[in-house]
Amino acid sequence: EATRDAITDSVYRRQKHPFPSPPATLHPEDDLHQLLQDTLRGPVADAMPFVDSGRLRSYLDEVAKMDDFGDQIMADQVLTAILCLAILHERFGMESV
Repeated sequence: EATRDAITDSVYRRQKHPFPSPPATLHPEDDLHQLLQDTLRGPVADAMPFVDSGRLRSYLDEVAKMDDFGDQIMADQVLTAILCLAILHERFGMESV
């Protein structure tokens, strides 16, 4: 516990908070939103064997209509994770088997 010795007791015991990615679905004018939409509605999503791209596109449409901020944030986290998987899938040239 050498690291523990370098941290004050108040910092060590306080509640920890996550460090999520910026919300991509809340700001349609941002580049991250466009990347998410283009990627998850494009051929990369169709090529991922573990994603139902039709349902994904429907979900993207649903999220765009959500009124509840909390629901949008939760949806955003899921969509951002799928976006990361899509980028990895495309970058590493993974093919379905």
